[in-house]
Amino acid sequence: MNLFGRKKAGGPSAGSTSPAETILQLRNTVETLEKRQIHLDKKIEQQLGEAKQKMAKKDKRGALYCLKRKKMYEAEIEKINGARLTLEQQMIAIEGTVTNSETIKAMTAGKEAMAKARGNVTVDDVGELMDDITDEVEQANDIASAISAPANEVLDDEELLNELNEMEELELESQLLDAPAVPVAEQPAAALDLPAVPTAQPDVPVSSALEDADTKALRELEAAMAL
Repeated sequence: MNLFGRKKAGGPSAGSTSPAETILQLRNTVETLEKRQIHLDKKIEQQLGEAKQKMAKKDKRGALYCLKRKKMYEAEIEKINGARLTLEQQMIAIEGTVTNSETIKAMTAGKEAMAKARGNVTVDDVGELMDDITDEVEQANDIASAISAPANEVLDDEELLNELNEMEELELESQLLDAPAVPVAEQPAAALDLPAVPTAQPDVPVSSALEDADTKALRELEAAMAL
């Protein structure tokens, strides 16, 4: 229960204006107060001038009334300045509130977009997914190892490997024996610097020819005597 008859602050009413309209209204009110202040400044100057005139005419009472009106106008200007300051503070606060509201809206929209893009995926979901992927990879490796086990046993059989090595050695020897001989290119004989073959009959000394004839005659004589 409100004892002072003041309404409790609640949400905006159905006919409330928008922040932009409120700011415009406040700005118009500030301009009106400025015009009011200008008008009062003129009134103050007017009362000050009348007070001087009355003092010149020795009308002291009249001068005091003018000064009282001048003081009231000055007090009114002080009130106007206070009201202007309050209105300007409200405009700044509303503008800041609007800016904050727009910022919050943008942040909310960004958060909703991120949530939509994420597709309701949580950190736990990602962890479970990674665990499932790891399990599947391990199972695939186990299956591959099981499938390749007989082949690995064959490759690990030492007796078969030795036999295979012997077959490779025999095949290599057979290829070497059956390989055709590599023709060796004949190297051209090096030109020898020999003297030219003589074409003329050598001159045989006469004494040598006579000695050969005598020897032949002697051998024929010895043969005849032997008979």
